[in-house]
Amino acid sequence: MCGICGFCDFKDGLEASSVLETMVNSLAHRGPDGSGSWLSPGKDVGLGNTRLAVIDIPGGKQPLFSMDKKYTITFNGEVYNFAELRAELEKLGRCFATRSDTEVVLEAYRQWGAECLKRLHGMFALAIYSLDSKELFLARDRTGIKPLYYYDGPQGFYFGSELKAILGVPGIPRRVDFQAITDFMVLSYAIGPKTPFAGIYELEPGTWLQVSSLGVKRGRYWSWERNPSEWNSEVATEEARMAILESLREHLVSDVPVGAFLSGGIDSSLLVSMLVKDLGQDVEAFTVGFGESAYDESPTAKEVATMLGIRHRVIRLDHSEADIALVNKLLDQFDVPFGDSSAIPTYLVCKETRKHVKVALGGDGGDEMFGGYTRFWHADLAKRLGHMPKAGLAALRKGGELFQSLSPDLYRKSRRFLRSAASHDDQRLLALSCYLFPEDLPGLFEPSFSERLHGYIPSLARNGDRSNDPGGVEFTDVTVKTVLPGDYLRKVDMMSSAVGLEVRVPYLGEAVMKYAEKTPAHLKYSRKGNKLILRKLAERYLPKSVVEKPKWGFGIPIDSWLGQKGREDIYSLLTSPGAKIREIIRPSYVESLLRGFVEQVWDAARRSRYNTYQQVYILWSLERWLARWNPAL
Repeated sequence: MCGICGFCDFKDGLEASSVLETMVNSLAHRGPDGSGSWLSPGKDVGLGNTRLAVIDIPGGKQPLFSMDKKYTITFNGEVYNFAELRAELEKLGRCFATRSDTEVVLEAYRQWGAECLKRLHGMFALAIYSLDSKELFLARDRTGIKPLYYYDGPQGFYFGSELKAILGVPGIPRRVDFQAITDFMVLSYAIGPKTPFAGIYELEPGTWLQVSSLGVKRGRYWSWERNPSEWNSEVATEEARMAILESLREHLVSDVPVGAFLSGGIDSSLLVSMLVKDLGQDVEAFTVGFGESAYDESPTAKEVATMLGIRHRVIRLDHSEADIALVNKLLDQFDVPFGDSSAIPTYLVCKETRKHVKVALGGDGGDEMFGGYTRFWHADLAKRLGHMPKAGLAALRKGGELFQSLSPDLYRKSRRFLRSAASHDDQRLLALSCYLFPEDLPGLFEPSFSERLHGYIPSLARNGDRSNDPGGVEFTDVTVKTVLPGDYLRKVDMMSSAVGLEVRVPYLGEAVMKYAEKTPAHLKYSRKGNKLILRKLAERYLPKSVVEKPKWGFGIPIDSWLGQKGREDIYSLLTSPGAKIREIIRPSYVESLLRGFVEQVWDAARRSRYNTYQQVYILWSLERWLARWNPAL
């Protein structure tokens, strides 16, 4: 893992070295093992890097030049199949001065151009500059494991692994992107390529960008494309085993020890079991435990670790240790409003893990590749019900009202489900995953903010027009394309990089993704359960209690963790006359939500406990972002 940054078409060469130094220093946490920079003779192009040394520790310093000094690269991530690519390139006459994967990527680009990206197995964001053609080439991995942001404006073209590298450049405007803030309030993250800063974008996963005197050129080298096979359950299970093992072998490529997260769920438990039983690895595993049993999977993780006989460390998170200053620090780390409160335990497990290893394997991606979300089945059913006459759906809604007082939770869930059934296309999927419904926005935003939206509503775009696909298949597409890079992978990258830890995700390895594209939906999930094939495979490795365990989210009970005083402190922060969110969010909405949060009383027919504290966390994150960056509205 590294941090990369740079610019081209810099307007004032006299200040270029200072600007580049500032950009590099802003990413020091991502690469505590060293840093480097390069400035062109004309001082109009600069590349920077901060490095976490994992492969070729003495020889992998960056920016790295080709042997003929015509190209230079700054690279973040790992390419796991670099040894095979190097052998192929050597047969084609390419020479190498180091043992690093970075140099292999550079020579692969020289040999095959942008087509080289299709050959890379790994996670990466990269920038390559050609001194002859004066072209800058940027690219990002398939699913967006590694971030990359850019700005193209009057001040020049700037890029960085984090927004702070760009925002630290004098003259870069800080203006609110109104649509991105709307995405955030509805979903807890902005939908790429937008960021909350107008004019600054993230490079989309699976794409590349080229900057030259002719302008900016873009291309896509990978898309999630389903191609279902006719596998039966037995064949699919064995194919899953082989795909996961192949991915695990690749993800173990390292010159330093590799640890693993062990949450207690089936995804991480299966990975750790296969590492030990099939690959003979001496694994050290790390778990977060909570004082509240409804959120605590550490007993299951301990059961798995004991069965495997591995070293196991549990990080306990107790409400007596609640620290608002810590949360503020984490919110600042993102540079954007980010409303997923599971970033807190993610940071804590990363911080503890980094004390022992530089690299850890995580279970992210398992739900997306193997059908782990209940909402996939709900989307199937909602789409089928959506073909009912409107009168039929109205009757179902009327009948559901009987549960409003008898079972508020059931009423709330059925209301969301029927809302989804009555919606169409992207809005149907949005209704199943949002924290706020679009029709709630007028009561949320100040009128002056709403006017600037011009009717904008967030949209979870599918992969093209696939109107005949089941709803759950569409939702899988949306999750891979939007939710993974927008929420889950961003969270892991930012929290791990904050402590200089590299987290690898084998379930998003090349072999597993190819397998998942071929696996029919009915082998992934159904009304009977989720992760059908993965559970069948897990029966070979894990106790029945783990195999049959329902899905738990990796979350934190932030209301009880903060305690009464902490909740009151958040109330004071967000309702004070000086709160920045007053410029965007109606005070009446903030007061109503926070009063229920503090008193732990809410209308269960309208929102759950989880939804309540998540919406509070979303407001907290927005306030912190506004106060730190003070963007113009």
